[in-house]
Amino acid sequence: MLNENNIYYITRKDLIDYGIQFLDGVGSYSICKVCIKNGGSCCNFCSHLKNGVGCQSRNTSCTSWLCGYLKLLFYSAGLLKGWNAFWDEVPGIDFRKDNTPPLIKMKVHIEVPRLKELGEALAVDLKSKLSRDEDNLDFIVLKKDLDELIDEIHFAENSTVASFYKKRLDHILKDFTEFRQSVIRMKIHN
Repeated sequence: MLNENNIYYITRKDLIDYGIQFLDGVGSYSICKVCIKNGGSCCNFCSHLKNGVGCQSRNTSCTSWLCGYLKLLFYSAGLLKGWNAFWDEVPGIDFRKDNTPPLIKMKVHIEVPRLKELGEALAVDLKSKLSRDEDNLDFIVLKKDLDELIDEIHFAENSTVASFYKKRLDHILKDFTEFRQSVIRMKIHN
């Protein structure tokens, strides 16, 4: 609940649930489903992953972390800065570990988006890419390249270097027609 200083308290469990709702709001499930099926899951080799069942211990670290495809999704929807600011307030986040206290004091609030079609469109393009490629290696490498490229765009902000990185991103996404059209529709309606 917010008070006069826009400070609120949230439990660790509610924070994780809220993060999952947010991820669901951009259609991340559609993308994760493609990755998991094609050997690109971020969760590979995690001790909390039970074969055939899924994650047995969702935590703030895993909820807050974005792979290259999810980072592309958030960047394209204009949600990346807000997402990062939100999770930057959460203490105890570490790679696949969670030392977050049971109750967290927060200032940043982000609204759950209603953009599932954006994630679904990206998933269609990823499936199409996989059907054209001989193996899934390019698919896995692209996820890493997108992660790094979007970080570069973010760090360069509005400089001329950023425009170079944005052109590079446009080139990488040239065959992602469903996703690009979905981004255009989203921008028209917002």
